[in-house]
Amino acid sequence: MRRTKIVATIGPATAAPGPLRQLLEAGVDVVRLNAAHADMATHSSNVRRVRELAQVLGRTIGVLVDLPGPKIRSGLITGDEVELVSGQEFILSGSDDGKGDAHHVATTLTDLAHWVRPDDDVYLADGAIVLRVLASVGNDVRTEVVRGGTLRSRKGMHLPRAEAHVEPFTDRDALALEMAIAAKVDFLGLSFVRRAEDVERVRAMLPKRGIRPALVPKIETALAIDNLADIVRVADAVMVARGDLGIQMPARSVPLLQKEIIRFCNMAGKPVITATQMLESMTRSPLPTRAEVNDVANAVLDGTDALMLSEETAVGLFPNETVRMMGEVAESAEAWPRQRVVPEAAGADGDRVAWAVAHAAVQAAEDLGVAAILCPTRSGVTAHRVAAFRPRVPVAGISPNTQVLGGLSLVWGVQPLVLPENLDANEQLRLAIAAARTAGIVREGDLVAFVFGSAGPRAGSTDSVRIVRA
Repeated sequence: MRRTKIVATIGPATAAPGPLRQLLEAGVDVVRLNAAHADMATHSSNVRRVRELAQVLGRTIGVLVDLPGPKIRSGLITGDEVELVSGQEFILSGSDDGKGDAHHVATTLTDLAHWVRPDDDVYLADGAIVLRVLASVGNDVRTEVVRGGTLRSRKGMHLPRAEAHVEPFTDRDALALEMAIAAKVDFLGLSFVRRAEDVERVRAMLPKRGIRPALVPKIETALAIDNLADIVRVADAVMVARGDLGIQMPARSVPLLQKEIIRFCNMAGKPVITATQMLESMTRSPLPTRAEVNDVANAVLDGTDALMLSEETAVGLFPNETVRMMGEVAESAEAWPRQRVVPEAAGADGDRVAWAVAHAAVQAAEDLGVAAILCPTRSGVTAHRVAAFRPRVPVAGISPNTQVLGGLSLVWGVQPLVLPENLDANEQLRLAIAAARTAGIVREGDLVAFVFGSAGPRAGSTDSVRIVRA
């Protein structure tokens, strides 16, 4: 069983019911919707479609909505893409003057000319394309293409002078947040987070009652690196967004930053996603490069909880093959012996008993050769804590609440399973074993570790571990 989760972005290539079902069947654990593209009605419809297909397939599939953030983007392009050639002149416009072409494109920054100077570099498409500013004429900025490439519609732009001054939460973010809350999505990706306050600002906008979406700040700015400890402390999970990070920081530093961020999240007991260009060549090729295979494997060895696909599954020609390839590489890398993680955060939240029980369950599983650790949970926290120790056996997060199960879809090694509510410990154990056997996690006669609360099924009561035979 693969422990590392796969997050796949859906788009024109995969949003229709048939292609989406095939994508989920290929092994996707979490579907990502990029709210920088398409309208909110389309995204809301896509969330419903994911939920319906997950029910048909009998699986828990998480949904992550990525808020657009203040990211500056190019506009639409006739035919959706154009080839820019080194040495040619190219115009960036601060006004929306229709679809772009090989000579010009609009941008989302209306006062673009205010933020650039002659000889400034402008980066497009995660830095793949570089333009050098020649002059500004009204709302237009004349540039020369220094490094060419394929420019697609609505790709990210990096303007160093502008980005330090833009507000982290935009009007489009507010629309996307409203849609995501109404659709009861599981995760919210927060773009261009610079400090912990950016995360807390969004948390204050969430409903005060019920299960709320987990907040996933994207580490993609130099300021976020400076404030990493504070951001991780207030986050529910973290994304290593290597595209923009590789523009704001020297490219040579990104591999080491990736390792540092993942290690920091592992020690904090927070799930972490590694993203950007993981299998990018498979957007157009049925096979990845060897370097990409190494990249995926090394992210797994670094300790990432999840791997993310973007263009590969949103607009790529081989989305299902890409997901299967990522799953095969991840599972192969997981077979490499790793030292088990002992989070420094264990007990730091004040619940030392529950952390100790989680650790004891993992240690007992190793000492006794149990087949799985079963975690009935009303909030998802117990399964989170057990998984934080990176046990060598599967963890079943078992809950009556589908939103809780959706939140576990991102957590390393956890398989979400449905269990009726209001059961005593013995009934929980009996039905949990039955669900685990149906899911193929355990077989009759296997030893299992059962982590539960002796006071009954209420959140925050975990205090016991029992070893039994399935």
